[in-house]
Amino acid sequence: MQKTIKLSLLSIALVSSLKAENQYLLDNIEVSSSQGTTIDKKDVTDSVTIITKEEIEESHASTLNEALQKLANISMTQNGGPGELSSLYLRGMSSKRVLVLIDGVRYNNPTTVDSVPEFSQIMLNNVQQIEIIKGAQSGVWGSDASGGVINIITSKAKKGIHASAKLEYGAYDTLQTSLAASYATQEYDLLASGTYFNTDGFSAVEPTQGDVNYGKRYDELGLERDAYENKTLNTKFGYNLTDSDRIEANIQAINSFVHYDDTSFVAPYKPVDSIVPNTYIKNRFYTLAYKHKSSTNDIKLQYNLSTFDRESVGAWSNYYYNGSVNEVKIDDKINYMKNSFLRIGASYQKFEQTDITPNLDKSYNAVSAYATNYNKFNLLAALNTIITESLRYDKYNAFDNSLTGKFGIKQFLKDDFYISANIGTGYNAPTLGPLYGQWGANPNLKPEKSLTRDITLGNDTVWITYFDNKVTDLIEYTSAYIQTTGTSKFRGVELGYEDYFFDSLGVRALYTYLETKNANGKALARRPKSQLDTTVTYYATENLDFGINAQYIGTRYDSDTNNAVQTGKYTVANFVTNIKANKSVTFYAKINNITDKYYQTVDGYATAGRSLYVGFNAKY
Repeated sequence: MQKTIKLSLLSIALVSSLKAENQYLLDNIEVSSSQGTTIDKKDVTDSVTIITKEEIEESHASTLNEALQKLANISMTQNGGPGELSSLYLRGMSSKRVLVLIDGVRYNNPTTVDSVPEFSQIMLNNVQQIEIIKGAQSGVWGSDASGGVINIITSKAKKGIHASAKLEYGAYDTLQTSLAASYATQEYDLLASGTYFNTDGFSAVEPTQGDVNYGKRYDELGLERDAYENKTLNTKFGYNLTDSDRIEANIQAINSFVHYDDTSFVAPYKPVDSIVPNTYIKNRFYTLAYKHKSSTNDIKLQYNLSTFDRESVGAWSNYYYNGSVNEVKIDDKINYMKNSFLRIGASYQKFEQTDITPNLDKSYNAVSAYATNYNKFNLLAALNTIITESLRYDKYNAFDNSLTGKFGIKQFLKDDFYISANIGTGYNAPTLGPLYGQWGANPNLKPEKSLTRDITLGNDTVWITYFDNKVTDLIEYTSAYIQTTGTSKFRGVELGYEDYFFDSLGVRALYTYLETKNANGKALARRPKSQLDTTVTYYATENLDFGINAQYIGTRYDSDTNNAVQTGKYTVANFVTNIKANKSVTFYAKINNITDKYYQTVDGYATAGRSLYVGFNAKY
C-alpha cells in the first residue's frame, strides 16, 4: 500500500496536467450490435443507447447492473446487495427477452431460473463501451433478442505499452482493485486485465411491507451480513497474418462467491435470514476468430463457447445450474455500392444443460441463416436517408422453426434533426432451465413470438420515441413456469434530453412512461409505470468535476395486481467527484443514496443505505 501511494505522488510531481476529456465532448461513436457490424451511431435506425468508457469512468459504476440503472434509463430490480440476483426490464421486456453479449459471446445462462443473465457478476473496469439496442433484434441475433440486445465491448490493446490500475474502498467494507496491461505492435497485440471485488455487504432480506418492522435496516434488526466476492480475468490476443488477415483469441473468466438469503417453503414464501445458503459461480467465455478484410469483403469465421457453472448450497437442498452454449458462425459484409452493404451468414448453436440429474442431460440446437441489407443515400436533396432490412431463419431440433426480420428507416429532415421508424419480429425459445430445471419446470412450454414497433423524432439533443410491443404466448414464472395464451402488450413513450452548456455543464434527462398488460388484462409485475433519470455534471476546472445522478421510480407493484405491494414512488440520488491530479492519476469519491432513502425494489429484499466510496485510477 505504501509503495502504491509513493508511486502516485511521484506521478503527480512529474507529469503536467492536461485538459480533461469528458463524456459530452465525444464524437464519432460507433455501434456494432445493431446490424451485426460496425456503423456510426448517427447512421443507426434502431433506438440505441451508448454508455461510453468515459461515462463509466466519470460515474465509477462497478457492475453492469449499476451502469444500466444509473446511465441508461433501464428499470432494474435486485434481491439484495452486490452480487445478488438482479433482473432488467427494457421497455417492459424482461431479462430473458434481452440478449446479453460480451465481445459477441452469449452471456445468457440457459439453465438458470427464468433464464436471467447475471448482470451483477459483470465488472466494468475493462469495458470500452456498452450498447443497448431496443426492440426486437431476432432478425439479426436469433432467440433471446426479442426485446433487445445489450452488447458489452471490452477494451482493445493500443500500440505501444499501456497499463492501468484502480483501487477503491468504502461502505460495507467494500474493496475493489483492478490491473490491466497491454502491448501492441503492427504485427500483434496482447491485453490482460484482472478485477478483484470483495464486500461484507448487508443482509439481503429485510422485513416485507406487511411486517411491523418494515423500514428498519439489517443492523437495527440484528440480521447477518451477506458477503460477496468476485474475481474476473480477461485476456485478448490478436495476430495480423497479413494486412488483410487476422486471428483473435479472447478468454473471460468470472469466479464469484455470493452469500444469499433463502425463502421459506410455507406460503406466503417470505425471504428468510439464513447463514447457510451460498452460491459459487464459475463462468467462462471463449472466442476464436479469423478475419479477412478487403475493399469489398469483410469475412469473419468465429467460434464462441460460453460455459456456466453455478452451485447454490441451500438450507434445504443444493441446486445446480450448469450448462453451455456452443456457437460457430461465418458471415461476410459485402460492400456493393458507396455507403451500402449486404451482410450474409450462417451459424450453428447448441444449448446444453448438464449435471442436474445423472444421465438426463438436456440440450437442443439451431442451424441458422441470416442476411442484412443496408443503404445510405440522399432521398431529400442533400439529406441522408438510411434503410435497413434484416431476415433470419432458425431451424430448431426441438421447436418449430422461425423466420424473423426487422426493417428500419431514418430520414434526416434538417441538419441533424431526423425521424426514424423500426418494426421487427421476435422469437424467444424457452430455455433449458424453464423446460427441465429444478424450479417449476414445464417441458410443455413453446416459443414466444413478438412484434415490436417504434418511431422517433428528434436529434442528438432532444428526442421523443413511441414504442409498441406485443408478445404472443408470454412465458412467466409464478410458483412455476406458465404460458399465457393470447397477446401481452407493452407500450409507452420515451423522452430524452442531453446538452452541454458553457463548456462546463453537462445535463442529461431520460424519461419513460410504460403501460403493460398480459393476455388476461393484468399489469405485469415489477415494471414501473414511469421512470425519470437525470444526470448533471459540472466541470469546475480542467481537472475537477462534480456529478449528481438521480432516479425517480413511479408506481410499481410486486405482482400483477393493482392491490399488490407497492415497490415504487421513490427517488434515489447519487453524488460523484473526480480530481484529476495529472494525465495519469485521478482521485475520486462517490456517495450512493445521499439522502439515505429506504426503499425496496423487490418486497422483502434490502437495498443499500447511504454509502461512501473513495478511490483512484492510474494510467500509463
